[in-house]
Amino acid sequence: MSGWWVIGINYLIGSLPFGVIIGWLLRGIDIRKYGSGNIGATNVSRVLGFTPALLAGIADALKGFLGAYLATRFIQNPFLWFLAVFMIVIGHNWSVFLRFKGGKGVATTVGILFYLSYQAAIISFLSWIGMVLISRYSSLGSLTGALLMPIGLYLFNKPPEIIWWGIFACALVFLRHSENIKRLVSGKEHKIGKKGRE
Repeated sequence: MSGWWVIGINYLIGSLPFGVIIGWLLRGIDIRKYGSGNIGATNVSRVLGFTPALLAGIADALKGFLGAYLATRFIQNPFLWFLAVFMIVIGHNWSVFLRFKGGKGVATTVGILFYLSYQAAIISFLSWIGMVLISRYSSLGSLTGALLMPIGLYLFNKPPEIIWWGIFACALVFLRHSENIKRLVSGKEHKIGKKGRE
């Protein structure tokens, strides 16, 4: 399979809006019209509860895992591999099925990271849990986990293209959380368990 085909397929895989699909199937609602309006697991939890949120998070992570597998299986060129893996998260964040809008890509990024290095994924995941338990800010946990991704990949001696993916993925998570960062700095970010925007 051509590397460019994999890049296109990965974008479509990433574009699958599982949070929206689960909202339609379980409650007949558009999750984007409730809570924070985000399609990710945090907003699904806020609107539909823990189990649907868990399903959405796992589904988003699995599409990242699958896309990383396809890129690694069919692409030898490091640059095309990088594009193919990066396009999974691009698809999630700017989905063709949602008029090029989407989520923040955290769960999908975790799925990719788990395929590339389960050790680095565990470090990021545990740091996310720890920060959320300490601060009760989901966004701060996501930012902490993202920051540790490229560090973990470097520590576990991954190839340059994988480390660069970690750097760009981290930057993209921070970009998609720009409003959260502003609210964290101003003290207006909402904590888990309180109603408000994600």
